[in-house]
Amino acid sequence: MWKEIDKMKGPIYRQMMDQIMKNIENGNLAPGERLPSERKLAAEFKTNRTTVVRALDELRALGVLTSRQGSGRYVNQTEWGKFSVPRINWRELFSQRYEQVDDWYEERIKEAKKQPDFLDLFSSEMPNKLLPDVQFPAHTMAEMITEEQKMTDLGYLPLVEKIEGYLSDEFQFDFSRTQLLVTVGGQQAIFLILQTLLSNGDAVAVESPSFFYRLALFRATGTRLFGIPMDDEGIDLAILEKSIQKNKIKAVLVNPNFQNPTGKVMSQKRRNDLVVLCRKYQVPIVEDDVFSDLSFQEVENSPVSIHSLDPENVLYVGSLSRLLGKTTKIGWIIGPQTLIFKLAKAQQMMEFSMSIFTQIAATAVFEESYDAKLALVRNQLQEKSLLLQKWAQKQNFFNVWPIKGGYYAWVTWEGKKMTAEIASEAVAKGLGVAPSWLFGRETNGIRINFSRLDQDRMIVFAERMEELAGWLQA
Repeated sequence: MWKEIDKMKGPIYRQMMDQIMKNIENGNLAPGERLPSERKLAAEFKTNRTTVVRALDELRALGVLTSRQGSGRYVNQTEWGKFSVPRINWRELFSQRYEQVDDWYEERIKEAKKQPDFLDLFSSEMPNKLLPDVQFPAHTMAEMITEEQKMTDLGYLPLVEKIEGYLSDEFQFDFSRTQLLVTVGGQQAIFLILQTLLSNGDAVAVESPSFFYRLALFRATGTRLFGIPMDDEGIDLAILEKSIQKNKIKAVLVNPNFQNPTGKVMSQKRRNDLVVLCRKYQVPIVEDDVFSDLSFQEVENSPVSIHSLDPENVLYVGSLSRLLGKTTKIGWIIGPQTLIFKLAKAQQMMEFSMSIFTQIAATAVFEESYDAKLALVRNQLQEKSLLLQKWAQKQNFFNVWPIKGGYYAWVTWEGKKMTAEIASEAVAKGLGVAPSWLFGRETNGIRINFSRLDQDRMIVFAERMEELAGWLQA
């Protein structure tokens, strides 16, 4: 794994850093794994211990390594608040900014999916057979040219009208069409907001654990993430306030409905208090709300959106992508008209605008039968969630957090934390789950996509989870 340092190829400590980084990137060193001692590394590199210490300290400062007193150096499993590139190297710049975090684990999942008996509960999408059956219209070229005349800076006008009507009817949103911008999915909407409103190195607070930690877009925009723990009601506001003061937080990004990965729903009181806190410090809120359509309860019983509480200081991000799969990426941003116009101009400058074809297809989603099709999806998801909850009641090791909507479940247990070794062993045994450390939190938890379960797969799932429990209790 380690090669002797060639003193003719540049600074010795830099070469050591290179070797350690490469071994992390190719999976030879896994997140959470302990490095050899300073003395042993000095022997491997055939150099002095002082230089080894300098290389390790540099990597620690960059967030690549962590240290534990009396225990040694470890590969960092989380990087909250860190964004840095160790040197100007195009390959590393690309790797640091655009590659997925912990992609070695995802690569193992991809390989495991080739096995016919692999149980994939890791994927972030619902299975195709569960998606609504939407019929897309056929248009001639002449018709497409005519429809192109209806394109505006904010999007295809018929689509803007459909989204406005849908949000108004279903969720009692009150806004004008000039306050809505159509985007290529929810993630692109967030990227556009970060790229437009923040500067490189600015800090953003997010819930912890959070799927945002998995997104390369934060590295791409140079944004530093600070994870704020949650309690039963949502993001912890006392800790958030301290982080705003200490880390100069420039925005708060929350996923209040069926939070990914925990499935939590932020309480109404917590939403009200979050708005008050952010007003106090003049920190804008970005409300990522892509799962509202998949609630298992009636809209009137659901908490009011954070945007509705403070439309002047909250940007609302919605999406159809969860329901339409990867083929039709549609999202939107709702906010103050002046800001929406600025985001629209930025979107044009970045050439992020969608083609007329995609927007016409998305408009067809809001046909008269869409509500009925969506209700069918919700019912199927609720039935699958009940299968998982019944399993949880029959065993006494794992705990499944309450499932109120969406298609993710958060499973926890008492005792040993989820490690890369245990997760890899689960994959080897044919069980694909998303471990907590993928979401920036070193704890004993896993995310499960229960939309991929049925009666038969539940039997397999129960057997393999029992094996996993054995590993966790060993």
